[in-house]
Amino acid sequence: MLSPSPPAAPAMTPPQRLALAAVLLTAMVLFQPFVVIDNQLRVAAAILLSIGLWTTGWLPPWLTAIVFFTLCMAGKLAPASTVFAGFASSAVWLVFSGAVLGEAIRHTGLGDRLARRLAPALTRSYTRAVAGVTLFSAALLFVMPSSMGRVMLLLPILASLADRLGYLPGRKGRHGLFLGGLLGTYLPATAVLPANIPNNVLAGAMESVLGAAPSYATYFLLHFPILGALRLGILIALLAVLYRDTPRPADPATAEGPDQTPATALQKRLGLVLVLAVALWSSDSWHHIPAAWTGMLAALVCLYPGSGLLPANAFGTLRFEAIFYVAGIVSLGAVADHSGLGSSLARMAIAALPLSPEAPGLAFGLLTGLSTLVGLAVTLPGVPPVMTPLVPDLAAAVGWSPLAVAMTQVVAFSSVILPYQAPPLVVAIQAGYVPGRDVTRLCLITAAITIIGLWPLTYWWWRVLGIIG
Repeated sequence: MLSPSPPAAPAMTPPQRLALAAVLLTAMVLFQPFVVIDNQLRVAAAILLSIGLWTTGWLPPWLTAIVFFTLCMAGKLAPASTVFAGFASSAVWLVFSGAVLGEAIRHTGLGDRLARRLAPALTRSYTRAVAGVTLFSAALLFVMPSSMGRVMLLLPILASLADRLGYLPGRKGRHGLFLGGLLGTYLPATAVLPANIPNNVLAGAMESVLGAAPSYATYFLLHFPILGALRLGILIALLAVLYRDTPRPADPATAEGPDQTPATALQKRLGLVLVLAVALWSSDSWHHIPAAWTGMLAALVCLYPGSGLLPANAFGTLRFEAIFYVAGIVSLGAVADHSGLGSSLARMAIAALPLSPEAPGLAFGLLTGLSTLVGLAVTLPGVPPVMTPLVPDLAAAVGWSPLAVAMTQVVAFSSVILPYQAPPLVVAIQAGYVPGRDVTRLCLITAAITIIGLWPLTYWWWRVLGIIG
């Protein structure tokens, strides 16, 4: 009897063919033996390829990360310890632990239970629902310092809440709720010192270069009123207009009042694990255990045989695409820093910029814009390592204090132009909770509003506080 023929391999799509051509062209530049090319230019070629593929989505983001790793190692662009630095970063292990905790929340039904408790307060209108979700997500940044951890915990809860409110998968109202949760917990976090990775990197870099880091209160006063609170209001208004939707008619299960059923033993057990994890996250300045390893302790409890918090084949059900993507993003910044590419670009820009103490408004825009461009090249966590060593020279050029110059970096990395710059946003895309095009569109809109409207307001606010002038 004839054996069945194997299924035909799916043909490449036109975007995939374009991606393959770009990869082959970059490989030719890196590996050609005829002309000696400066290593910074070779690194720039690999980085531009990766950023282009991440932005266009021609390849899955995890595959683009693998392409970047392969080109860097085969082309000898940096040592292996630098190329694979992303896998040693806390961000990757926050993704892993967050994935484990998210699966435990889904498996035990705790996410659905929390959604049943929240739903009655959010059912009157879509504006009320998206405002409640956004503000709830923003409140978490004051007790949970890792934006990656917050996103991974929020996603399954938001999914259950959207189901409960009648916003089915594929509906724009559902996408708006997820965007409110994602950007509501990420954007204002840049204005609260320990609540985001770039903030903490900046504090460490300032302490190393300038001898002192800003206090929590100083940082909060400079940034939160405009880049935090005001932008939250703008975000809620945008979502209420762009994603307004009518939910499906409530069925008897969702039409009931607040949930009165007792929590199961597994839900109580997982709730205790999460409470302890949040307590450790919020007190990290006391016990000095980084958020990533607190998350790993909680994940280990969930994974341990007999806990009942995860199905028997839990490890096989976890998705690891986001881990490769986040590792690739962090490694891209490490390779750019190792090659000196970021610093070279920044110094070239400084030499060309008309910085002067007589034009403080122009100087504010130029300094913030420079850091924004650096963030497009090396991602947002890479901005402080590149820009902070330049602060003393920049401060002398514009006649400001080093603190004022350094704080322009915060204004810059609070302006997320494209999702690849902020790994927590891409984790949500990779997990399939919200389409990448919606995240990209809202990032572009909020970045435009921030640059056009909130940058001038921030400059005015700093003048009022006396940090400039």
